[in-house]
Amino acid sequence: RFGHLYNPPQPEHHVARHEEKQDLNKIPGVAGVDYPIYHEVPHTQFSCHNVPAVPGMYANVETGCQAYHVCHDGREGHQGASFLCTNGTIFNQKEFACDWWYNVKCEEATSFYHLNADPEHNPYVPKKKPELEHAHELHDPHHAAGFLIHA
Repeated sequence: RFGHLYNPPQPEHHVARHEEKQDLNKIPGVAGVDYPIYHEVPHTQFSCHNVPAVPGMYANVETGCQAYHVCHDGREGHQGASFLCTNGTIFNQKEFACDWWYNVKCEEATSFYHLNADPEHNPYVPKKKPELEHAHELHDPHHAAGFLIHA
């Protein structure tokens, strides 16, 4: 028959698929005590209006640093783009990455917010490519590694 949609046979017993729960026994420490276990970014008082540099990445200390925010041009709202580190890890403001909870002192995170103003630390600030860093030397015969280029 034309116009008939094929409906594959359905299994007689439909088993609901539940989201697999993470086995927290494999993470050192006590979940909810030593490290937070959020499943989504909670509402907090964090605001990109209160940070020292934009663009930047900022640990949210209200979440025990499990959440962090990327503040950029405001299109994501006053909290920027929000992310969660996986259970057992929290945002390391010094490293701009999620790290094991026992390697990070969340309470010190705000004292490292200023690293976002440093182009060497901030991953959102474009870095000079090494080959371009010395490109000016090619145009200066005194710094051209002993070579003079004649046209």
